[in-house]
Amino acid sequence: MRYPWANILLLLFILADMVSGFFGLISGSEDRAIYIQLHRISGYGILAVLAWKVANVIRSFKWPKKKPVRVASLSLAVVLVVTLALGFVWSIFGDFSWWMFSGVSWHIYAGVVLLPILLWHAWYMFRGPPISFWAERRSVLRFGGLAVAGFLAWQLTEAVARAAPLPGSTRRFTGSYEKGSFAGNDYPVVSWLNDRPSPINADTWTLTVTGDVKKELTLTYADLSRLHEETATIDCTGGWFSKQRWEGVPLSRVLSRTRPSESTRSVLVRSVTGYYRRFPLDDAEHFILATHVTGERLSHGHGFPVRLVAPDRRGFEWVKWVTEIEISETPSWWQPPLPIQ
Repeated sequence: MRYPWANILLLLFILADMVSGFFGLISGSEDRAIYIQLHRISGYGILAVLAWKVANVIRSFKWPKKKPVRVASLSLAVVLVVTLALGFVWSIFGDFSWWMFSGVSWHIYAGVVLLPILLWHAWYMFRGPPISFWAERRSVLRFGGLAVAGFLAWQLTEAVARAAPLPGSTRRFTGSYEKGSFAGNDYPVVSWLNDRPSPINADTWTLTVTGDVKKELTLTYADLSRLHEETATIDCTGGWFSKQRWEGVPLSRVLSRTRPSESTRSVLVRSVTGYYRRFPLDDAEHFILATHVTGERLSHGHGFPVRLVAPDRRGFEWVKWVTEIEISETPSWWQPPLPIQ
């Protein structure tokens, strides 16, 4: 074959790894664990073909007229190795952090750095192969064979981690490690993009419910008595999860008092900071407006006076310091997949 199949298949595996990693990052439901599984398979597929890629990079130094290609190839290889190493150490040897960020966060950041290099390299490499290259039997077999090899390598590594046993065997399907379960407020305090408001006075705080409803509401902290208790897991993209008993008012009960119109499609929950997330109406009816966690009143860092408890959602969607709920005809997907505010 005239074309550098190792380079091309490697780029495809990296792309698959990034796409599956992104969807795995924003998916907190075990029903969508397939994204993380594909992310791991693709990662091991990358390892399976890296030997050929390294050989290509070494050969590229013999091309004096292709300095940009050499630099891009070497940069891609270095950042790729760093990204894979961070992910592998995190998933097998357990939770670690450096300079305020967890190992899995550094794994994600390295992947972000990798993206522009990958795009340039992909543009350069994919100019050559004709459509017939992608239909060649050998190309399909090689990609399929490496995917199978990635799957087997992933399963073997998981088996070794369980047998050892290594810390990685205890992680959740998302890759997160348990911290502070059933310990009240004693679990990590984190915020999205340094979202840290001043402490809130519960006596003057109110929660407004507006939008496409027949009756708007204004609720005080006293109105949100502890009517409901539910055990749910908050799973942070920073690599930890915590199981807690959350106490508060079911969001469905609040929504029923407003009598949403039949055209309602989404529920937007907004923080006192302006931070918000939008949810499908059917999903939101299973959420809780929590005032307490495992027998303790929420601390300020965890969202006092009220935070959203959104089972099967990642932690960045558990809005803290809730002050407004807006019921709307806007579709739930009409928002950035990751918060930008």
